[in-house]
Amino acid sequence: MARMTLRDHHPIKGEPDFTWRGGDPTRVEALSDMVFAFALTLLVVSADPPDSFGELTAQLWGFPGFAAAFAVLLVIWHAHYIFFRRYSLTDGWTTTLNAGLLFLILFFVYPLKYMATMLSRFLQSLAEGAPAPPLSFEEARYALIIMALGYAAVFFVFALLYARARGKAEMLGLNPKERALSRFSFWEQVIQVSAGLAVAISAALLPLHLAPFAGFIFCLIGPCMFLISPLAAPPRVKPAAAE
Repeated sequence: MARMTLRDHHPIKGEPDFTWRGGDPTRVEALSDMVFAFALTLLVVSADPPDSFGELTAQLWGFPGFAAAFAVLLVIWHAHYIFFRRYSLTDGWTTTLNAGLLFLILFFVYPLKYMATMLSRFLQSLAEGAPAPPLSFEEARYALIIMALGYAAVFFVFALLYARARGKAEMLGLNPKERALSRFSFWEQVIQVSAGLAVAISAALLPLHLAPFAGFIFCLIGPCMFLISPLAAPPRVKPAAAE
C-alpha cells in the first residue's frame, strides 16, 4: 500500500488527483500576492485606533462585515493560488489576464467593503433592539448591482484563465483526470459569473423594496457546484472487445 503524505490530502500543499506543475512562486504570483495583501488592507485601513472603550466597541461591530468580506477575498485568492500551482502558466496571454484580474480585485474591494460595512451596521441595529436600514432601498439596489458586476467580472477572468489552461492541455501533459478537473473548474467559474450576473439583473428588475433580496441568489452557488460535480470524473474508457 502506498504511503500517504501530507501533499496527498492537504488543500494548500497539493491535490491527490492533480500534479502541481508550479514550483517556487513566480514574479507574477509574487505581484498577485502583494495585490491581495493590499486589498485585504483596504478592508481595515479607514478606521483609526480607538481612543476610548466606546470607540472600541463601536469598531468591533464592524467585525461581522469584515469577516464576510475577508472570506470572499480569501476564496478569490485560493482560486488564484490553485490555478497557478496546477498549471504554472507564464505566457503573455495568461500574464495579461492576470493583470486584468488584479485590476478588477482592486476595484471590487471597494463595493465589497461598502456592503460589508452596511451589513455590520444593520446587525448592530438589530442587537440594539432598534432595527434600522443603514442605507435606502435605492442605494442598496445600486450598491448590490455594482458589487455583483464586480464579482462576475473577477470570475469571468478566472473562466478565461481556465479556458487558456484547457487549450494548453497537450503542452502541459494533462492526464484524463486532470483534464476532467480542469473542465469542472472552468464550469465552476461559469457558475460564479452566472450568479453575479443573476444578482445584478434581479436587483435591477425587481421592485425597489425587493431589490436587496437579490443577493440571496449567491446562496445557489453551492447547490449548482454540486450538480456539476460529475464533470470532475474522467470519461470512462470502454474495454476492448474480445477477439
